[in-house]
Amino acid sequence: MNSSVSHALDFHPESIESTEVLAWADGCLGSDIDPETGLGWRLAAAPLAKGGTVLSLTASHMVADGGALVAAFRSANSRSANVRGEHPQLAPPERGLAAIGADVKDAVEQLRSAAGWLLNSAVSALPIPTRSVPAPASPRVRPRRSDVATEPAADSAWTSPHVVAEVDAATWNAVAKRWGGTSNSLFIAVLTAASGNAGRASVGDTVQWSLPVSDRAADDIRSNATKIVKIEVPVTDATALDLSRIRSISKAAFTAFAATQAAGDAPAGISQALVQMLPDAVVARVPQPRDGAEGLASNLGVLPDDFSTVAGVRARAVSGRATFFGADAEFARSLDGGLTAWVCETDATVTLTVHAMDPDRFPDDRALTDHVADALTRWGLSAHFW
Repeated sequence: MNSSVSHALDFHPESIESTEVLAWADGCLGSDIDPETGLGWRLAAAPLAKGGTVLSLTASHMVADGGALVAAFRSANSRSANVRGEHPQLAPPERGLAAIGADVKDAVEQLRSAAGWLLNSAVSALPIPTRSVPAPASPRVRPRRSDVATEPAADSAWTSPHVVAEVDAATWNAVAKRWGGTSNSLFIAVLTAASGNAGRASVGDTVQWSLPVSDRAADDIRSNATKIVKIEVPVTDATALDLSRIRSISKAAFTAFAATQAAGDAPAGISQALVQMLPDAVVARVPQPRDGAEGLASNLGVLPDDFSTVAGVRARAVSGRATFFGADAEFARSLDGGLTAWVCETDATVTLTVHAMDPDRFPDDRALTDHVADALTRWGLSAHFW
């Protein structure tokens, strides 16, 4: 439902240089974005010294995933609650008995979901002679990392490097088509090459990427309706430009995911409804499985006009990302993650937004920029870095 409170528009009083945009955007993150108080998002803007304006929309992921955030922005931007039926519609806040009834209904649904998960888990554990036992999965082979010297003294100053590479959209899509791929397979190939360049994997290894997929249906008002599909991508040398293999791997994974969803199979892992019911102290003690992925590759696709056009002015480029606010070097190493990245496309540009979560192989923005630029150059692409 809609919150009855919000942060005021934060309009920067002075113009900023284009080289200061990323630092300004990082400054829009803050602990005062708190869903528990209803202040779950902030809209900010700043004029650019050489003309134009940069706009920032920051929201807690607990409030909305990418799809819900885009839909909410489009709804507000069009001054209408009816923005195309495939997007979630925000209901007005309920009051009094209606609010109590809605809470009771939600509690019943959560209890049903948790009870169903517990029952299915118990039944699956029963020793039924006729049940076939699946063969144990072979453990994934860890990619061969380059040896690096950690510098604990520098850890206190480390923050996750963050770069935005802006590429001409027509050129990007032409390159993808030329090498037998799509925008998405080119995106994944560039990330894989950048990880290899940094020494997080070697030629002959495979790395696993997590690909977010929307599970949102019509009139779906869930804050988060995103599932993860994982793919294994081979690391190849700089002469390998063909994208058809990544395209086939991705298509097979998405097809398998759709079949699982259609069959109504429950996702692996502990029930999220059950987790919500447990006290924080108990949840903190639940063993957290290591993701094992090299990183996340989220393709937001071609953004709709009523998202990228505000007050009649069309954005030249849009950068989307998610980040761990306040993540330090120790936390990043505990994830053993490399790159988390997002692609957004307008009619003119494709933006590749990348965060690095490896403080030893991506110690700063310069190192990350160099590795991403080298990966783009492999396919003959040049980029303007914000």
